[in-house]
Amino acid sequence: MAYSGGLDTTAALHWLKRVRGLKVVALALNIGQGGDFDEVGERAIEAGADSVHAIDRRRTFIKQYCYKALKAGARYEGAYYLSAALSRPLIATELVTLAREEGARYVAHGAPPKGNDQFRFECSVAALDPEIQCIAPMREWDLKSREDVLGYLQRNGLPQGGAVARNYSSDRNLWGVRSSAGELEDPGVPAPEDVFQITQNPVTAPDAPEELEVRFHQGEPVAVNGKRLQAVELVEELERIAGRHGVGRFDTIEDRILGFKSREVYEAPAAHVLHFAHDELEKLTLDAELMELKPLLSQRYARAVYDSQWFTKLREGLDAFFRETQEYVSGTVRMQLHKGNLTVLGRHSEFSIYDSEASRRQMHGGISADSVAGYLELRRLNQMTHAFKQRPKL
Repeated sequence: MAYSGGLDTTAALHWLKRVRGLKVVALALNIGQGGDFDEVGERAIEAGADSVHAIDRRRTFIKQYCYKALKAGARYEGAYYLSAALSRPLIATELVTLAREEGARYVAHGAPPKGNDQFRFECSVAALDPEIQCIAPMREWDLKSREDVLGYLQRNGLPQGGAVARNYSSDRNLWGVRSSAGELEDPGVPAPEDVFQITQNPVTAPDAPEELEVRFHQGEPVAVNGKRLQAVELVEELERIAGRHGVGRFDTIEDRILGFKSREVYEAPAAHVLHFAHDELEKLTLDAELMELKPLLSQRYARAVYDSQWFTKLREGLDAFFRETQEYVSGTVRMQLHKGNLTVLGRHSEFSIYDSEASRRQMHGGISADSVAGYLELRRLNQMTHAFKQRPKL
């Protein structure tokens, strides 16, 4: 069972053990959710797990999932950097691997019956090993609300952790935080400040702006402020810096897989900085045709990740395309962070195709006046041809 240590997975683990009568092996993955990771394993044992596998997969998550989405420019409906969605195929992969090692016929998850994650988990498992069956306790049991789950935990003397104090659902990893439901369900009411876990309120953020520089190599970030960092350290550093300035908060209305809308509150300080800087570097290094096409494919990539299509030829083919586009996306981007805002200060790349001479409108640069006149005449001829037959209305 994929075990996060939260209320739902704790109740689900106990339910699998006591109601379904199954031996339960808990899988706890560290993907940067914060808190004491050792406590998660202890909580699983208290809930009835026969054994616990606690594994650190932070680097894999960033390198093999988040950075692919970064190169693709994937952002679902303009606001969601796919933090939770990107983690589900990784968790499913580890679930299937462990199930094979244990000789298990089933894997289980704690996703709710109206949520997106049940699709992501179960479609991933089906793609990886169609002979393994999935159990979704929240689709089977008679616990209908958060209060019912809390009552179940209390009746059975199960650990509740710090989540009991929250009246909303939250999912956190290195790429960001997703919060929804409960007190966030009314889209007309501002999100309470205690929802935000890794970003400072922009109003109370430092008054002085801060400059930040990120270096990329072939589309992947490799250094912050001139210091080379490994993937996990780099993302943690950007989360700390950008979060301090309130950068990366998004309150949005989102279309879920099942078709209805949901109010979601996201925090993604590191992801926001990296996507922003990556976009600026691409403007310097990619040609016009590619810059026109890429956003269309970026949207499709984001939809594929969101809609549980990670293990498909579509996603693999898009990854191959985006990987090819990143060959010359290397260089540095300087930014300023100030009270929730992120602005670009400068960009540099040895592969820049920006020609300062050609861009000066008062000079000919490397293009002769005769060449410009000839090109202009071709453009005029096209318009004239249409005008003789299809003259536009004045």
